[in-house]
Amino acid sequence: MPRKSRLSAMIALVGAVLTTTLVVPTEAVAAPIPVQVLSLTDLHGYLSETENLTIAGPSGSLAVGGAAYLKAHLDKLRTGQPNSFMVGSGDQFSGWPDYTQAFANEPTIEVLNAFGMDFDVAGNHEFDRELPFLRRMVSGECYGKPGFDSCFTDSTGRPFQGTDYGYHAANVVDAASKQPVLPPYWIAQAGTARVGFIGVTFPGTPHETLSIAQSGLEFQGLVDGTNRAAAELKAQGVNAIVVSMHEGGQQGGLFNECKNPTGPIFDAARAISPDVDVILGGHWHTAFNCMIPDPNGVPRPVLEASNHGRLLGEVNLSLAPATGEVIRSATTATNHAVTKDLTPDAGVQKIVKYWMDKWAVRQTQPLAKLDRDLDFSKTAESRTGNLVADLYRSEAAHTAHGGADLALVPADLGIDVIATGLKAGTVRYGDAWPVAGISPITTLSLKGSTIEQLLEQQWIPPAYGCRRLSSLAVSDQVRYSYDLGKPVGQRVDPAKVFIRGKRLELGKTYRVTTSAAMPLHGAQYGYPGFQQYTDLIRAPRMGQEVFLNYLRSRQSITAPALGRVTAIPGTPPPVDGPFGPLNLLPQSEMTATATSQGSPAYSAAAALDGSCTTMWHSNWSPHAPLPQYITLDLKQTRSIEALVYTPRQDAAVPNGRISKYDVQVSADGNLWQSVATGNWDGTVDAKIARFPAGTTARYVRLIGLEGGANYAAATELNIALTPGS
Repeated sequence: MPRKSRLSAMIALVGAVLTTTLVVPTEAVAAPIPVQVLSLTDLHGYLSETENLTIAGPSGSLAVGGAAYLKAHLDKLRTGQPNSFMVGSGDQFSGWPDYTQAFANEPTIEVLNAFGMDFDVAGNHEFDRELPFLRRMVSGECYGKPGFDSCFTDSTGRPFQGTDYGYHAANVVDAASKQPVLPPYWIAQAGTARVGFIGVTFPGTPHETLSIAQSGLEFQGLVDGTNRAAAELKAQGVNAIVVSMHEGGQQGGLFNECKNPTGPIFDAARAISPDVDVILGGHWHTAFNCMIPDPNGVPRPVLEASNHGRLLGEVNLSLAPATGEVIRSATTATNHAVTKDLTPDAGVQKIVKYWMDKWAVRQTQPLAKLDRDLDFSKTAESRTGNLVADLYRSEAAHTAHGGADLALVPADLGIDVIATGLKAGTVRYGDAWPVAGISPITTLSLKGSTIEQLLEQQWIPPAYGCRRLSSLAVSDQVRYSYDLGKPVGQRVDPAKVFIRGKRLELGKTYRVTTSAAMPLHGAQYGYPGFQQYTDLIRAPRMGQEVFLNYLRSRQSITAPALGRVTAIPGTPPPVDGPFGPLNLLPQSEMTATATSQGSPAYSAAAALDGSCTTMWHSNWSPHAPLPQYITLDLKQTRSIEALVYTPRQDAAVPNGRISKYDVQVSADGNLWQSVATGNWDGTVDAKIARFPAGTTARYVRLIGLEGGANYAAATELNIALTPGS
């Protein structure tokens, strides 16, 4: 019977029996419209299958990652899905692997295009080189010298083409006009319905990329930006809305769990308009799969898919065909581990191999000849430090780039600033690549008195934790001396500091060029003076770019001479730390283990290395809630009087600073006795827990009962022996 005849018969039947219920045949009801949203976040250019990435699964650690495996999982998940969209939550490029970074992140874009990325969010790292660089990643515009700095030939033989998708940010506006500087959303067609995708950027980007605060951009809150965009979509008749934000949170379970979720994404999820049906997160490099009630009490998925390509998120929606609205009760969400039990995609494998082979060849490219070794030292003046400081100052000399008078460049920050030296002879690209780091070059206004403080801050006063005799590399405009026979804090006589041959004026303002890490994290690295700045200006190029182009543009290089800094030898008078004289057990005579660690770089051993830039930190992915503890093995039974705890030193990040503690001791590692409990303040200063007289033990355990963001961390731990023992 034709459809029209069947409906006529049904109407007649209803009228004959005088029923009030209209029964519509099954074949006359339009089926819900299926929509699949696949989520990727914080890839950071990790494309190779050889990165040895893992993630904790229900049955143990899983080997995961690699762009070719990502593509294989994407293809499998997309099978049979007529309306599938791939959505990013930011920080896909600005990668750290050499094979992506060396080619201006263009390999990452080629791979994301091959994935079929539909939509991405501008994360904080997409702003690493300001908004114009993000726009060139979309447009394919060249910068610097094509083929050396950008616009490399890709695996198809073409120069860089830019993205096949857009970057979005509903909460980043021009500070004057309040208009978005990037598209706030994208509307996709799904059958007869439309789906709106809103992008939201990390509001704290100006605090992590300081120069962006000078660029006339305003980074608004998560909720305001989202709700404004959602209202616009609703006004256009778009009734299914997905938000992808570069902001996240944490929870205490595995990647598909939601145990005690906390963090900005969950706070926002409880306040964002009920018109939003899905919230995807990033930035925190964590994983969770939650259902969080909207302001009307109706649950909706809030999901983050880890980082570096470990996971793919999947949300499946059902849209009512008549209205295009999401049937919330039919929504499902899952995080999928990007395991290596599928056949990797051959096309993406070819792309990745092309770039890694290109990187291997590029490392052999000769740049210049060097007349003598560029020595490098973290603790004294070196030729490498002098050259890098000169290049920093030169890059920032133009008024538009900073108007620099001098440069002060920290020599102990590794790959961010200066990592190594160079041997005499032919310098190849691979030799020069790690010398000067990826940190942006910034110029600050500092008082002469602050410059004198910074020179003094090369030595950290005794605090029983961090220790450092580091060096600030100075540009050729600077000459000064320091006296090692004087106490820390009194080693530099300002009358013996000269800039361009003139004595340092304590009340005068100077333009000082340094790494962006200093105004951002100076206190963490022992140089709080750098955070007393005004008028920050960022130079166009990173330190690494400046160094490589300096070598490229010259056939021969003469290493700079030494003699800018004069060290006067001597032995300083003994100085007690803040707790009076303590007889500290050498850290080399102890080992440490912990209940959890965030990664190998945050292992328990980092609490015994004497460095103020490393630390033990409890696990954050998945989040290991407190209590957590770290145990010291003193190797033999000893008479001990105290434990000294140095919290994490980055002043802006309190996560892990232990505020409530219990210190326990043991003779055999099995039976434990509490010897000290209490509370510590949340500052970066060293803390002490004193023990009862006569305490002896081989093992000492510090238990973090409460701490910042429900984590435990320790930059350094020391044990004080009982006097005379």
